[in-house]
Amino acid sequence: MTPSRTASSAPAGAGLVIVTGASSGIGRALVELLARDGRPVLAVARGVDRLQVLARDTGAEMVAADVGVPGGRRDIVRAVGDRGVAALVHGAGIFPRGLLSSIGRQEFEVAMRTNLEARLWLTLDLRRSLVGGRVLFVGSDAARTPREGGAVYSISKAASAMLCRSLALELGSEIAFALARPGLVDTAMLEASRAAPRADFPAGSVYEEMVERGEVIAPQTVARFFSWLLYETSKSEFASDAWDIRDRAHHGHWLEGSLYRSLPD
Repeated sequence: MTPSRTASSAPAGAGLVIVTGASSGIGRALVELLARDGRPVLAVARGVDRLQVLARDTGAEMVAADVGVPGGRRDIVRAVGDRGVAALVHGAGIFPRGLLSSIGRQEFEVAMRTNLEARLWLTLDLRRSLVGGRVLFVGSDAARTPREGGAVYSISKAASAMLCRSLALELGSEIAFALARPGLVDTAMLEASRAAPRADFPAGSVYEEMVERGEVIAPQTVARFFSWLLYETSKSEFASDAWDIRDRAHHGHWLEGSLYRSLPD
């Protein structure tokens, strides 16, 4: 997608930024970047130990909560209180590996609660606080191309993409929604995918080939992309499900150096 640089309305304001899935990977990198830039951040994740370290190192607020359950979402809403929310970044995600013929019902349901349902309910729970703000869905190529042994993740991500579009249709007059695909990112999720037994996750070879071609992106690079989307695009520019970090049309606005990074052998 190509930004026009003609701001028809203001970027995200000075209110709170909520980042789910904040204890590692893209979420952690985004919290670190936003905190360095002086943004008020509420970091949300299940892993309390890593979250505490992140909060100590960055000064961000934290909520140890599982977004996939009502109690966890209530804790987030309680932490926000009566403050305005400039942006909500749906970064939390679960990637169960296994063929559909062998995947457990509980694994399937937990993935759907975290990757899909939480994005709907948390957005609606924070609707009043989000008026005038932005919601960013972290998308995936898996939503468009199913991977053998990773179908549960693909299904949840495809449904999440449609959820983003549907929320934009119904609530777009008060909240701006966008979906951005970060490509293949150097995270624990990638490491687990490469290490998974091929019998359970045949698609692991696809990720290995992408690594060999040098198509891996650092979480910090994705964080810069997301920060640019949230704070340097107009509302009309932001509101799209076509954002792809690999689209060179917008690289001149935020990318410094190379998009890709090399992984150690």
